[in-house]
Amino acid sequence: MSSGCHDASGADATLTGVPRIALVGAPNSGKTSVFNGLTGLRAKTGNYPGVTVSRYVGTARTGHHRHVIEDLPGTYSLEPISLDEQITVDVLDGRLEGADRPDALLLVVDATTLRRSLGFLAQVLARGLPACVVVTFTDELARRQGRLDVDAFAQALGVPVLPVVGHHGLGIAQLRDQLTTWRTWQAPAVPPPTDPGEQDTWADSVLAFADYPPRSAIGSPGAWTRRCCTRCGGRWSSSQ
Repeated sequence: MSSGCHDASGADATLTGVPRIALVGAPNSGKTSVFNGLTGLRAKTGNYPGVTVSRYVGTARTGHHRHVIEDLPGTYSLEPISLDEQITVDVLDGRLEGADRPDALLLVVDATTLRRSLGFLAQVLARGLPACVVVTFTDELARRQGRLDVDAFAQALGVPVLPVVGHHGLGIAQLRDQLTTWRTWQAPAVPPPTDPGEQDTWADSVLAFADYPPRSAIGSPGAWTRRCCTRCGGRWSSSQ
């Protein structure tokens, strides 16, 4: 399977009694590459009940372990402004008929825009589901002379953290192994704040502890990595 799309011909992913792990993250965060790396050709495409929003579900196998993996629609926030984002919120809250609430979450964040992702990460962790954070594009962060102490980041968040370069398959095997321990994943002992002002202070302390550079210290991406989103008026923003 290519890293840029989902396969519609995969095996049955409606397995009963099999742990369900949901991938959550912003568009262009590398989430699809992680999904493809975990599921290979064992994936299928459909729609969520009653709407035309695409649903991508597959299976990941590690030894005798099997997990259903669902790639939720990309979102920048759990305060939805589109149908896709509303679907993600409803699945996480167990409110969408015909879509089971996941047993655990893989939170996918882009290493080059980590500061911008922490508010969303705080919202998701506050849901209280077992979670593991997947940090993508660490190769691009290094190319821009940025840095991230992954172990310190995990300690600051209170959840497991793994670096993955999905489009090269790096870290996928380790992530599959991590899936087998999902029952040991815990919500943070001290949940992140929900107040936006407090979140900024929390994000600064987390990133400082993880040795992540300040906003001005990470070089701008090339044109091929620029992201466009409706939340910034269709313009790429260099803030991290």
